[in-house]
Amino acid sequence: MHTKQISSATELHDMKVPINCGDSFREDITSMNFSNSTFKPYRPLVSNILYEARQWVLNLKPSGGCNLLKALKKALTVICPNTWQDQASEILSEYIQECTVGRKLLVHTVTYDCSNQVPTVSLSGEGSVALGQCVCFESRRSQVQPLVGLSLVKRTRQVQLMMGDTLFNVMKQGSMECLKLPSETSLPKPPKHDCPLAIQIPSFSAQTSAEWLKTNGLKARKLSLYQVLAPNAFSPVEEFVPVLQKMVSSTLHEKAMTQFEWHDGTIKNIHVDPPILYDYQKRLGRLVRMYERRVDWLSTASRRIWGTVCEKRIVILIDVSKTNAMYIIHIQHSLRLLLEEQMSSKDFFNIICFGDTWAFKKKIKKLFNSSSSWVLTLQCEGTRNLMTALRRAVEIDFKDKDKHKSQSIYLLTTGVPDQEKHAICSYLAEVCGGCDLKLHVCLFSVDGFSLHDIPPRYASLNETAAICKEMAQTANGRFHCYYFVLLSLKKWLSRFSIKKLKLDLPSLVFGPECVHQKEMVASLHKQVSAKYCDIFPSVEIHGIVKHLQIQPKDLEVYIEQMERVLRCYVRRVQWLLSGSRRLFGVVLEANVCILIDTSGSMDRSLQEVTKELTSLIWEQLRKNNVKFSLISFAEDVDVWQECLVEATNETCHDAVQWLSTFHAHGNTSILKALRRAFSLPDVEALYVLTDGKPDTSCSLVLKEIEMLLKKRAIIIHTISFNCSDRAANDFLKKLAFQTGGRYHRCHGDVDGQMAAHRLLSEGFKDEDDPAFPLFEGDDLKKLVDEIAKARSYLTQAKFFKSLLEKKNINQKDRCP
Repeated sequence: MHTKQISSATELHDMKVPINCGDSFREDITSMNFSNSTFKPYRPLVSNILYEARQWVLNLKPSGGCNLLKALKKALTVICPNTWQDQASEILSEYIQECTVGRKLLVHTVTYDCSNQVPTVSLSGEGSVALGQCVCFESRRSQVQPLVGLSLVKRTRQVQLMMGDTLFNVMKQGSMECLKLPSETSLPKPPKHDCPLAIQIPSFSAQTSAEWLKTNGLKARKLSLYQVLAPNAFSPVEEFVPVLQKMVSSTLHEKAMTQFEWHDGTIKNIHVDPPILYDYQKRLGRLVRMYERRVDWLSTASRRIWGTVCEKRIVILIDVSKTNAMYIIHIQHSLRLLLEEQMSSKDFFNIICFGDTWAFKKKIKKLFNSSSSWVLTLQCEGTRNLMTALRRAVEIDFKDKDKHKSQSIYLLTTGVPDQEKHAICSYLAEVCGGCDLKLHVCLFSVDGFSLHDIPPRYASLNETAAICKEMAQTANGRFHCYYFVLLSLKKWLSRFSIKKLKLDLPSLVFGPECVHQKEMVASLHKQVSAKYCDIFPSVEIHGIVKHLQIQPKDLEVYIEQMERVLRCYVRRVQWLLSGSRRLFGVVLEANVCILIDTSGSMDRSLQEVTKELTSLIWEQLRKNNVKFSLISFAEDVDVWQECLVEATNETCHDAVQWLSTFHAHGNTSILKALRRAFSLPDVEALYVLTDGKPDTSCSLVLKEIEMLLKKRAIIIHTISFNCSDRAANDFLKKLAFQTGGRYHRCHGDVDGQMAAHRLLSEGFKDEDDPAFPLFEGDDLKKLVDEIAKARSYLTQAKFFKSLLEKKNINQKDRCP
């Protein structure tokens, strides 16, 4: 039975619910509608069941409240309200539990167009009491989302598929109550996903990078440094002088040559004219630019996932295990790109999809659209039975592998196979040895899975990459793993902070055993240090004397690692200070709305704001296929689009044109703009740009937003633009913090870029010079604080290293 409190009976009529009423299977159906005043059960006759049920549904009318308990007393089946029930969830749960004791009766709950999370969570709990399922249906999206209960607290996976650059973005948002996992049907389809393939004929033969470097590498182009210096490099000459009765070295190099260590460890005297070095520098620059173009080419389209497919006989193995259900559209799109761009010149190819069983497409030569249509029907189920798929490919598709050349298997997978690594590698070594057959492994990185679909064998990303790489090397193939995940700085630092990288200097250098110990000696009437204290150098840390029990070589390794991490941090600062990220930060969400202050105080800044917004639209929204809308606010609110739109070339041009119509006037009605933005369907995050306080009380705005958040959980990121009012900036910080957003303030960006440039060019010689400005924005402030800590540790490590070296020198001097 499916009932709901509805605004129109036609809505329920339009819901397609399959019911089997055949001879072999019969399901008894009873429907009822309920409110606080009326209660009408429907008991169908044997004949014309579906027709009568349809007519009964069409006659339903909304009235009263949601008397769910009364309905439960009549029939314990599926309840579907779109509003909160009149009774407390505890009462309903206890009643269901009492009525289902000793009975094999499941209670399934369905929410229909429910924007309030409280009913959803409560009904999920009620369904779990009777071991039923809770399903959330939204008519606007025509999608069903299963809700998994409290066993998945604080973990939400929101999957977003952005095509164009085929950027796969996985974002996480915390939830205290439940996990929402979108089904594969909820993923946005890339452009032309269902259209016939546009086959591309390559204008040149594909080459692996190893083959390409044979003709374009430094040695092949005779541009390695030793090749350039070799014509003017001479070994030092020593001759015996009879008068002096000893060997004498030539001193010519001191005036005309420079000594240079050669690649074999010997010392050479070299002389090179500046014009030769200048010409070498220009040729080397051209080669570097060619390498950069090659890297860009390898990082786009199908090559991003598959690399260059060079062989003539191809079998493609696709991992369609159940853990990939959320990513099936991305897998389908990756296959589509491969078929369009790299398969037209092949003799033949085959596609084998495997889970715990396997399905395959017959050998194909030119039927690309047929294979593309078959790929669109793929469903994910089972586990990763890779061995069965490999055997099928080798024993059937490559049964004549000894008679052919240029053959390969391309494996696209997201995790480790069901079988052990040594079993897979042993089989690959056996079948690939003595013939021209290779296995190339393409690891498609995903970020998590449903806890109901945990694979039999699980490994972290690094462990999975190591296993896949070993499989590829065993079969003389290549390993591809390309993934880029847009992360907030908080999430980025949770992965790459000093503590996470285990580079915290005090924990590495000092331990409980390193503390300087003194004990009272009764005969001497004083405290005496331990016998071997003078062997180790001592330093004072936070008022406590500690001994350095570490080797200089270990500190050298630490210094090298810390300098590498610091360079990574500084480059991240440069990236955050470049482009539209300088003002707006990184746009992480898939559906956003930008709110722009056009009040009178923005008169001098509107031209600059328009320029920054244009950069944001093209650099982040268009590139990452973000759905967006724009709202300007002053005394009134002006909306560009009434709903979020795809970031296409046309919509981006239209948005930029709309920005050019701005004119500053009136007050700053932020609250009115926020209310309007909260009414937009599907919006996930708001980016509010303003230069001052709202025209109403700041506390009133915060309270109103708190009320709105109870209805819809929307993140608000705030951008302070040319605002020096501390109270206004404090308000924007509170607003962002209240909604789980980030606060941005573009202040000191030029000085920050200069400091970053100096650090990368001059090195990290001084702990305090150059110094970054005091950033106030959340992202830059956290990152600069981490850089300051890293520079402090680096300075301490260098100081500790010098102490140990001095100690070692002193000990050598004491030795006879």
